[in-house]
Amino acid sequence: AILRFFMAEAACSASVAKMAVSRERQDQDLLAIAVEVQRMLEAAQYKPLAVTEIGKVLSMQSLMVLLQHATGLVSVIESHPKLFALTEVDGCQMVSLRNIPWLGPKLPASESSKVATACAPSCGASGASSRTNIMQGIPRGKALEMMSEVAELPAVQGALQEIAGLLLSSPSRMLLVSEIGSRISAECRGVLRSIKLRVAQLLQCFPNDFILSGQGPGTGATYCHGELRSKFSPLPSASELNSGRLYRLLKLSADATERFEGARSVTVGEVQGATGAILLVDCRSDAERAVSVIPNSVRLDRLTDADLEASEMVVGYCCVGITSAEWCQQQLDSPWAFKIRFLAGGVAAWAHHEGGFVHPDTQEATTKVHCWVWDMLPFFPVAGSGYDIVVATEDGVPGLSQEMVAHASQLRHARLRHLAWEVRLRYWPSVFCIEAADLKTQLDLGHCSSHLIVDCRTPDERQVSTLAVNGAVIISADEFRRRAPEYISAYATIVTCCTIGGRSGTFCKTLVDELVDFGHVPAERADELRRKIVNVLGGIAAWLHAGGGLVDPSGQPTKKLHPWCRAFLDLFPLGGLDFVFDEYRPVPQDALSLISCKTDCSEDVDAVPQRFVQMCSVLPPEVINDSLTRAMESCASYED
Repeated sequence: AILRFFMAEAACSASVAKMAVSRERQDQDLLAIAVEVQRMLEAAQYKPLAVTEIGKVLSMQSLMVLLQHATGLVSVIESHPKLFALTEVDGCQMVSLRNIPWLGPKLPASESSKVATACAPSCGASGASSRTNIMQGIPRGKALEMMSEVAELPAVQGALQEIAGLLLSSPSRMLLVSEIGSRISAECRGVLRSIKLRVAQLLQCFPNDFILSGQGPGTGATYCHGELRSKFSPLPSASELNSGRLYRLLKLSADATERFEGARSVTVGEVQGATGAILLVDCRSDAERAVSVIPNSVRLDRLTDADLEASEMVVGYCCVGITSAEWCQQQLDSPWAFKIRFLAGGVAAWAHHEGGFVHPDTQEATTKVHCWVWDMLPFFPVAGSGYDIVVATEDGVPGLSQEMVAHASQLRHARLRHLAWEVRLRYWPSVFCIEAADLKTQLDLGHCSSHLIVDCRTPDERQVSTLAVNGAVIISADEFRRRAPEYISAYATIVTCCTIGGRSGTFCKTLVDELVDFGHVPAERADELRRKIVNVLGGIAAWLHAGGGLVDPSGQPTKKLHPWCRAFLDLFPLGGLDFVFDEYRPVPQDALSLISCKTDCSEDVDAVPQRFVQMCSVLPPEVINDSLTRAMESCASYED
C-alpha cells in the first residue's frame, strides 16, 4: 500500500512538472509568433494589417505552433495587449502596434478595397454603413477623444455645415449657442444625440472655424469664415500628436543607430511585456541620471558580470537609443553579447508608453525626464501628457556626435530625394528642376543678379525665415504673379521653392500654362519659358542639406524654420534647427497628396517612383519598350 501510494504521488508530481514545462514552452512559442507579427507591422511601416492577410504570410513553423497548441492568431494578438491593438475596419479585424499608428488615414482607399476583397467572406457590411455605425454606442464624452474619426462622418460634416449656415445668415455671423440648438433641424439634433455632445462641445473641437465666447446660457458662437467650407477639420488630440512624435522618434532612432550594424534593438513593448528576468542598464550621463531613472535599472559604470550572468536579457537605454546602441556595438566580443540589446527610442519611447520614472536617490516616483539635448525635446510626449521634460541647460551633458549627426542627416537627405522625385514624376514631370547644391554654388559664384527666387510658401511660413541667397532678390508667389511678364524679361533664371518642392513645382506648371493661355507668352515660346522657370528639387529641406542658410524677415541669420506640417519633420537635417509651428494645427489640405507620396515612395530604389517599378516588374518587355518610346517622343522638347 505504501509503495502504491508513493508511485501515485511520484506520477502526480511528474505530471504537474510536465504541465508547467509545457505551459512555459507554449508561452515561449506564442511569444515568438507575436514577435513575428510585430516584425511584419514594422516592415509595413507600422501600417495596420488585416489578421487574415497576416495569417496568409505567417511562417510554416508558426502555423504548426498554432495547430499544436489549438489556438488562433487572434488569441495570440489579444494575449499581448501592451504590444498590439486590435480594431475592426469594414468588418475586418485589423492589428497594429499600440501607440504607433501609420501616418495618414486609418486605411487608404486602395488598401481598404484590397482588405475588403481579401476578407470578402467575413465582411458583410459596406464601408459607408460601418462608418455610420461608429456613432452607435459611443459613451458620453468619448466623441471628444476620437473627434478625428467622428469628424470624418458625413452626418457630422452635414451638422457642421448646417450650423455654419445658420451663423452666416445671422448678423455678425454670431448666435447664442442656445439659439443654435433651437434652430437646427431634427436631423442635426439627432446627430448630436448620437455622438452624445452638445452644440458647444462640438464647436469647441473646431477652433479654426468657430469661436466660442462667454459662459453658461450667454455662450455665443461666431463663424470665422465668410463662406461655407467644404470640410471642417478638428484640432488633433494630444494622443494623436504623441503618436506622430513616437513615429518620428523611432525613425530618428533607426537613422542614428544604423551605423552600429552589430547592435540589436528591442522595443519598449517587448520589454514591458516580457516575463523573464530583464536587466535595464542606464547608459546616460550623470546629469541626465540625476533627474530620473527607469525603476530597477543599474548604472553602466556599476554593471558587473554577476548582473549579466543572472539576467536573461540585458537592455541598455539612453535618451533615444544612440548611446546605448554604441555600447551594444562595443560588447560584440563579450561572452554576454547574445543577450545584450538596446532600447529603441530610449527614455523618450518609454515615456510614450506611459512608463514610470523614479528619483535615483530616493527611489520615489517622479514625472521629470531629462531630454539630453534640446534638439530631442520635440520627440518627447507633448505638454499635458503627464511628464515634465527637463531641457538640457547644465554642464556635463555630452552633445550630439557630429559623426552621428552627419550619418543620420545623410539618411534623411536620401529619404527627401526619393520623395522629391516621386512628387515630381507623379504631379509635374514637365517642370525643369535644379539641385539645391547647384543653386547654392551659382549664388556663391556671384550669379545673384541673374536669379530671381520665388518663395511659394504661406505668409506665416515666410514670416519665420526664408533662404539666405547672398544678395539675390527673393519675392513671394503672389508678388511674382502680379508682375510675371516683367520679372520674366528682367531675369535670366526664375527659381521657385517651398518646403519640400511640391507646392513650388505645382506653381511652375500652372504658371507656364496660364501665361500661354492668357497670351502673355506666345505658344511657340512655351518650351523656352519652361527652361527659364525652374524648381528647387527638394525645396528648402534640400537647401539646408546642401549647407544653405536661413534669414529672418529683417535679413539676419537664423536657425528658425516653419516646417509647414509635422509629417515632414524627419526630412530636415538633424541638429541645429529650431522649428516654429503650431503642432495642434490641422494638416493643410494641399499637404495630403504629398504625405501620400511620402508613404508610397520606396526607399530602396534610388530616384524612381515605386509605381513605375511595380509596373515594370509585371509588364512584358515589348510593352515597356513601346511605352518608353512613346513617352520620349511626346516629351522630346524636355531635355531632362
